[in-house]
Amino acid sequence: MFFSKYKVNVSDINYGGHMGNERALILFQQCRIDFFHFLGLSEINIGDNIGTIQKDAHVNYHKEIFLGTLLTIRIKNIELSRTSFNVFYEILNQDYETLIDGSTLIVAYDYEKKKIAKLPNIFKDSLNEYLKNIK
Repeated sequence: MFFSKYKVNVSDINYGGHMGNERALILFQQCRIDFFHFLGLSEINIGDNIGTIQKDAHVNYHKEIFLGTLLTIRIKNIELSRTSFNVFYEILNQDYETLIDGSTLIVAYDYEKKKIAKLPNIFKDSLNEYLKNIK
């Protein structure tokens, strides 16, 4: 559906000599930011001055990732509900092996009112238009 590239650098490596487990969520977020930017949106404004906040995350680690590895971080799918959306990710190496997969539950959030909001039509329309154009 959408992807970003990333080369593993020294700050990603932990004492075990491989990429730290916390980096998966950072890579998921960066891919999500890149996708929002591609749609003309941002995490802080997905339309109507409604931002996003992460409510939940799941990460499945399949293989170690080492310094210098070129990664593809892929958003595989997005499932919408009234006030939130689940984003499903996959991180692949150059051989297209799945190294990590997971998901994040992102909630529409009105930072001014400090409360959950409905997903803006601008976001839903932008996503639907993108999906229509990639088929």
